[in-house]
Amino acid sequence: MSKPAKFLTIFLATLIVCTSQAIAQENSATEKLTKQSEQFKEQILQVADNVYVAVGYSVSNVSMIVGDDGIIIVDTGMMGEAASKIAKKFREITDKPVKVIIYTHSHGDHTGGAPVFLGSERPQIWAHINFGSEARPWKAGGLTYQNVRGARQAGFKLPPEQRINNGVAPVRYPKRGGEVFSSNEGTAPTHFLEGDRKVIKVAGVELELTSSPGETNDGISVWYPAGKVLFAGDSFYRSFPNLYAIRGTPNRSVRLWAESLGRMVDNDAVALVGGHTNPILGAEEVKQVLTDYRDAVQFIHDKTVEGINKGLTPDELVEYVQLPERLASSEYLQPFYGHPDWGVRQTFSNYLGWFDGNATNLFPLPPKAEAERMIKLAGGKDKLLQAAKDALAENDNQWAAQLADHLLAINKNNTDARQIKAEALTNLAHNMVNATARNYYLTVARELRKQVSEAGAEARPRQPQKPQKTTTIASIGDAVMKKIDLALPDELYQGYLFWHQADELATDVVNYAMLLDAEGTVAHRWDTDLTGGGHTSYLLKSGGLLRMGIRDRRYVAGQPVAATDTLQITDTTGQAVWELNARDIDINGNKITFHHDMLPMSNGNILILIYEEISSKQAAAAGWSAGKGKTVWSDGVLEIKSDLEKRSYEIVWYWRFIDHMIQDQNTKAANYGVIADHPEKIDGHFPESYAPMNAVRQHLNSLDYHPDMDQIVVSSFIYNEIWVIDHSTTIEQAAGSAGGLRGKGGELLFRYGNPAAYARGTEKDRLFQNQHDANWIDEGLPGTGNILVFNNNTGLGGIARVGTGGAAAAVTQEQLKGISNVHEIRPTVDDDQRYAVGKSGTFEARQIWFWKNDDFFAPFQGGARRLPNGNTLLTDTVGKRVWEVAPDGDVVVRYKGPAPAFKAFKYSAAQVADLIE
Repeated sequence: MSKPAKFLTIFLATLIVCTSQAIAQENSATEKLTKQSEQFKEQILQVADNVYVAVGYSVSNVSMIVGDDGIIIVDTGMMGEAASKIAKKFREITDKPVKVIIYTHSHGDHTGGAPVFLGSERPQIWAHINFGSEARPWKAGGLTYQNVRGARQAGFKLPPEQRINNGVAPVRYPKRGGEVFSSNEGTAPTHFLEGDRKVIKVAGVELELTSSPGETNDGISVWYPAGKVLFAGDSFYRSFPNLYAIRGTPNRSVRLWAESLGRMVDNDAVALVGGHTNPILGAEEVKQVLTDYRDAVQFIHDKTVEGINKGLTPDELVEYVQLPERLASSEYLQPFYGHPDWGVRQTFSNYLGWFDGNATNLFPLPPKAEAERMIKLAGGKDKLLQAAKDALAENDNQWAAQLADHLLAINKNNTDARQIKAEALTNLAHNMVNATARNYYLTVARELRKQVSEAGAEARPRQPQKPQKTTTIASIGDAVMKKIDLALPDELYQGYLFWHQADELATDVVNYAMLLDAEGTVAHRWDTDLTGGGHTSYLLKSGGLLRMGIRDRRYVAGQPVAATDTLQITDTTGQAVWELNARDIDINGNKITFHHDMLPMSNGNILILIYEEISSKQAAAAGWSAGKGKTVWSDGVLEIKSDLEKRSYEIVWYWRFIDHMIQDQNTKAANYGVIADHPEKIDGHFPESYAPMNAVRQHLNSLDYHPDMDQIVVSSFIYNEIWVIDHSTTIEQAAGSAGGLRGKGGELLFRYGNPAAYARGTEKDRLFQNQHDANWIDEGLPGTGNILVFNNNTGLGGIARVGTGGAAAAVTQEQLKGISNVHEIRPTVDDDQRYAVGKSGTFEARQIWFWKNDDFFAPFQGGARRLPNGNTLLTDTVGKRVWEVAPDGDVVVRYKGPAPAFKAFKYSAAQVADLIE
């Protein structure tokens, strides 16, 4: 081993120990930040006779004012699931309809939950005339990098053990597709404050809206004089104000922020509701807090201007401008979120721009040129590196990081410099009470360590992969999109398209995935040594994939469509870091294969669809005819707990079709009964026309999981239905008809699409045909909690058959005619939140959105996924097409891609930053 390699090994080992200790140890900074989390306890606080504030449920506070015949909502929170919880709590207080929604400003954490509060009566939605102006310069200029910085500031990429809170908000992890600043068409403002003040009266409540520029220039404060309640939005929270956000923002005027606070002081409020943290109650307390808050902001402005007039530079000003002790010691002005130093720099920049006034800095040396001179001054790279190590050892972490930057300016791949900077930033984070700075330090440190780890992996010899017989894997930089028709550029969701090769009609395809940029160029790819189609892969937070495929074709021979034998978790290159073979799984001693779909859960476990091979004897014992065949296949769902370190697994839960059958063909056999009397059970012999009898009887082709309800939705190709089952059961309960949160064990809680499947309808009542990709719309996206279903074969008389597969089958499929469509539904529930059965005896659901297009037909497979801007991403598998459509049904863009795909996804630049840098 070379000396540099030996040093790196020792340094890495030491670093891991030091880092974990640095993060784990408590000190005054982490103790203060941890105590701040008490502000985020979920609770509904009554601040006046008819005014309630929901704290801790969402990233921001949500307030309700109860009027004579309706309610007013001030801000709506960010995520739909959180907003739904708040709405439910508010409904325990009153069932009056929402008459008005008021946005105190345009940040998505205050507007994203609005769809939950809309109701059947469309309320007025009030906002400032400048609503959304903060994001306009970014969009006009084509900027995206602020999303990367925003993810660092918020700590989105940090593991839970490294996150405490976000200063003025609890820890949140965004789901796929999350966007920070947006509001969809249905929740855009309808009424605007155009002047300085406006009085509105609604539901017998008089409110005064006041223009209050501060964190944004579209800020509004809301004064409720009858209750003496002031809603300050993000002009106030229990932290030093964020006069500048390190994610990068257009100018925030410190002077105007102070003036806004001064006007608020004049209201003589007895309750102060900020955008985050607990309200302040009591006239004297409110006045003192607001006065101090105003004085602190005003001081930063005035003292900075004083220093500017003395000729001080920004670096000198942060030393010169120090808050008076009275303000610095205030519990409401601790720098949990904003920081006085950043306010000083923001004030300088607002008035004088980038130039600090020092003539030397008119044309400074570029970082590399300066670094070359610094290295020469130090006596060479080795001595500069040693100086950085010494600084680190002496706990002079800022200096160590700056010295490391000189080395990285010469060579950005300098492993030693990356390690030193990572350790220095970690140490700085440990002593940092400011949550955003702490998150930023730790995230960048994490990125640096990941780069070191990947560099080490590249240096190690890799095992050669078996050559593939078919599709060539596209290289990074290849333009692989066959065609892009961008019809509505202004309505396009900007992001990277995730495309996984998934040809259900073939079993020998290369099982690879790609991330494509707006031009259809490969920005990242994940290679594989597996084959097999008919399924997708899922991008994990680590940048790796969850995927399945075939390793031993003999094992899946004779199995139903899309069967696979291997489940993998990969690294960012596609190389497996954990693998499970289906032959190793024992469920009742029967042969198991995976198929079609799986899902990574937030707890790290994996849900996956399985085929379980059932003998004719086992089938007969259950009252299930195997026909002339020796076996049938019972579909099921497994939950697998993976251990990446030990490369082991544990089956922690499963559900089987055969446990929930009913049959009406053999009175002497098990599970006999009247089909129509048991909608919670599945007719094992439906439909009569389906052949061969020894084929898979259910053909489940997708699954999704709702964490708040703890329920799973699956899609059955053969039954033309979607089914919802209870995941809160034990394994034993899942096999029966009792237990779990809903008390029904593993029986169906909800089924929809074809009432004939449970003898409560006929063919004319069928809504779905061979549908795929039933999925709950994720928290925080427009339509949160609704179910999207990709319905394939509208108008066809039967199943779209395409023979035995292969190229000829693909050609046959493309020649089929029809129209596919997409349904967005919300199941009807009763007062106990149980799925409701209507007068006709069938489960009910309300159709929220419906889409079809005469030119879009996917007869065999496909998907539909909601995007953050309200658009929906549709996939036609064998057609190799992905369309993005707007809420009004207009086609935004058509992609003709390089390979069949089951489900396509779009990710923001922030979400895939590590993969595209």
